[in-house]
Parts: sequence; structure tokens; C-alpha cells
Amino acid sequence: MQEIELKFQIPPASRASLSESLRDAASATTRLRARYFDTGDRLLARSAFALRLRQEGEGWVQTLKGRGDGLMTRLEHNAPLGTDSGDAAPALSLERHAGTPAGAALLALLDSAGRTPADLVLQFSTDIIRTHAEVEADGAVVELALDVGQIAGGGQTLPVWEIEFELVRGAPTGLLSMAYLWTEAFGLWLDARSKAERGDRLARGVTQGDVPAVRPVDAAQPWSRQVAVALAPVLALVGDVADDLASPAQRVALAQALGVLAQTLRAEAQAAGAADTVAALAGMVFDAAIWRRTETQALWLSLLEWSLPADAR
Repeated sequence: MQEIELKFQIPPASRASLSESLRDAASATTRLRARYFDTGDRLLARSAFALRLRQEGEGWVQTLKGRGDGLMTRLEHNAPLGTDSGDAAPALSLERHAGTPAGAALLALLDSAGRTPADLVLQFSTDIIRTHAEVEADGAVVELALDVGQIAGGGQTLPVWEIEFELVRGAPTGLLSMAYLWTEAFGLWLDARSKAERGDRLARGVTQGDVPAVRPVDAAQPWSRQVAVALAPVLALVGDVADDLASPAQRVALAQALGVLAQTLRAEAQAAGAADTVAALAGMVFDAAIWRRTETQALWLSLLEWSLPADAR
């Protein structure tokens, strides 16, 4: 199964009003306590996998997330475990993901590195209160999930205040429309960093992420695919830049990725204005506030729509 979702950070000034708006949408509240596993040398994190055991209310779920497209889509498999263990976490077992694309991908990864499931150990944990509701948008159903809590690892904690938009059914454009409305109303800013990625950093005692590879796009591919490929490294970097955590190498990579993206956009007349905006942003990689502006988020959402295959719009 693949999940389609976007995550946004919530500025402190908007947190109370956003929480109230979500409560008005017939929401429910669930406590989520999760434990994340990896090898000692971070094989899963380095390969964009996440493996967790999470208590959701009274029951436990084991979840494996695999590499996605870097935009909205990611490989995922959930294995509900019931309530027999109570508050005690059940033992981790990769057999629960047997016969699934995500499970096969993880076993192949471990095998390629000469590792076994026994090498997977606890790295960090999260404790989150999730307020969630399903809403309709342009013929689609989207789950809004406000997560408030903390990540703990390496003897440190990191606060969490973020909202996720996940497509339940319908077209991804419905998700994008809903995200645009809430971004405009509450000043949200797009952040591709998952809790797993942030927890991995916390456990290692680092604040900056890896520098993604920036490559030319394949002009033989459909334009939507070119946009998706060019946009992926940009979105991988903007979270750290908006948080003013990015290293000089990350900022240089972002400027390079924006250049590739601008060139890609110029191939279509409808994207000429967006191409100019993207090119201008390449000179602003040291200005964190620019990357949190509502206008910048609207740009990302437009580009995400252009990155969709024609039959998904």
C-alpha cells in the first residue's frame, strides 16, 4: 500500500486557533506512543525506511514505511496487533510484513548489507496526542491529523507541533486544495522531515539532515515526471532552511536544486511565472522567513499538482 500525505509545521501564533478549528470538525483524539527501530549504523534511516511499534489508544500497530517519491507518496504497511499486551510493547517481528512490497524491500535491504532482523534495535520514541478528523475536499476525503507531543532519543527531547493531511480516498488534488486552505488560514509551512528522520537526528545528537543528490532531469520523461524529480530534493531541504538549521552544504544544494527546477519549469509556458519565482528563491537560501511565507507554500502546492500524472489530476 502507498500513503499519500503532506505534513506542515504550525507557527506558535496559530496553534490555538488551528486546534479549535479542528475540534469543530467533529474530531477525535488518540494518544500515540511509538518506538522506532534501526540498525546501529542507521541502515534504515539512510535508506529512507522507518520501522515502528505504536500504541494507538488501547491497541498496538507495527508499521513499516519504505522509500517514496520524495513528494506526497510513500510505501507503507500496517500490521494491527490487538490489545493483548496492554501498555507493554509487543516484540518486534518482520514476519508481520511478509508478502508485502514494503516487507520485501526491507528484507532485501538488510540482506544487501549483510544484516538480519536481529540487528534492529530501539533508537528513539515518540509520545503524541493526535486530534484527527475526516473532511471532504473537491470530491476527495482527507484526514487532518494534528500531532502535539515530543520525540525522545539520545537523552534529549524535541517538541512536536505539526499537522498532516492524508488522502483517504479520491484524487490527490483534493488533498492539495485542503492543504492550501489551511495553509492560507494558519500560516502553515511545508516540511518533508518525518518524525522518524527527526528522531534519528536526535538520537545521533545532530540537527542537520543529509545533503540529497541534485541531478539533471531526463527530458525524455513526461513533463510531470520531470517536475517530480526536480522538486524532490528541494522539498527534502526546505524544512531545515525554514527552521534555520541548514548547513552551508545544504543551502548550496538547495540553490542548485532550485536551478534545476526552474529550468524544468521553463519547458512549459504555463509554468513561466513559477520558474521565475523559483529562480529568485535560489538567491534567498539564507533567509529562513522566506521559506515560511504563505506565498512560498502556495508555490510548492502548485508544483506538487503539476508533478501529478495527468490521470491523477
